[in-house]
Amino acid sequence: MVKGLFPASIAIVMMTACSVDEGYMGYDEPATPEEITFSVTTTPASRQTSAAGSHDNDNEFFISARHDGISFINEEPVSLAGGKWINNGKPHLWPAEGDVDFFAYQYDKSAMGGYAPVLDVEKDEARLCMFNVDNDASRQAALRYATSLHRTADGGSVPVQFQQALSDIEFAAQNSSRRLHVEISEVTVSHVYMHGDFIFPYGRQQASWDVSISEPQSSKATFPVKSIGNNMESLGAETTMHLIPQSQDNATSEADYTDGACITFRCAVWLLDEESESPEESDTMLIGEKNPDGSVTFGELRIPVSINWQPGYRYIYSVNFGAGGNSCIPVAGGIMLPIAFSAHSEPIQ
Repeated sequence: MVKGLFPASIAIVMMTACSVDEGYMGYDEPATPEEITFSVTTTPASRQTSAAGSHDNDNEFFISARHDGISFINEEPVSLAGGKWINNGKPHLWPAEGDVDFFAYQYDKSAMGGYAPVLDVEKDEARLCMFNVDNDASRQAALRYATSLHRTADGGSVPVQFQQALSDIEFAAQNSSRRLHVEISEVTVSHVYMHGDFIFPYGRQQASWDVSISEPQSSKATFPVKSIGNNMESLGAETTMHLIPQSQDNATSEADYTDGACITFRCAVWLLDEESESPEESDTMLIGEKNPDGSVTFGELRIPVSINWQPGYRYIYSVNFGAGGNSCIPVAGGIMLPIAFSAHSEPIQ
């Protein structure tokens, strides 16, 4: 009886393994099949709470993997279901031998503006190719990445700890002069790369961006007119930009600010009479123009900047009207307008 049952038992095991794996890339036939699951840690996206922030998707990510240098999982969505992070299709099983390298990214593809990046995993490199940042800041979102290397079934769930792949750019403004009235309605960062490949860290290679095949563009944040007060304050969450880390020299006036990075504030600035507390017809416009119908056309304040943005860092650019000391710009009527400009950075926490 024992001899008769033994071959049948072997047949059942083999049929079960084949029925689980048949037709699915990345499935193997381990002696004891174990499903691959994930343990996920997500870092904060940013302080942004505007419409752009709604693109951040903490409940799903995309993952690829390689086993023995060969593609094992090919950019599949992973989501939280039943208390476990698993791919949305048929579960993958650990291979019987060898370890697996995992590469993941988290980003709402509806924020891609019609572009779809491709997670390309080769033997010695993994890239998120053709990543595009929208020119409109309200449609930008944070991009997070994670690597989990040399994993086996013995390690349990695959730890996936996401980090920031982009840089956050924020703006603040202050009006230090009682003789000025300042309003701002738009901020543009020009001559920056908005399209490129993200290269995942591996071994001694750190995370980096390849923008060699793209051309500089601009990122714009438009918002309801803001009157600038005498305290340095953020221009608001709607002005936050999520941009590709990069280095750029500053623009020059000789090239009409087209040869390097430049921040442009679309603004209106009045020089108030001694008795005025708000703009009146008799007050002089230093930036912008008065129209015959009484409306105002905003002008531009262009500030060249050199940049060296790093992944996972926030860069805050601050402009102070009326507090420039010797740093002045010529405006209407040959008046020199004092302007102070500063920048500082901090890790995204």
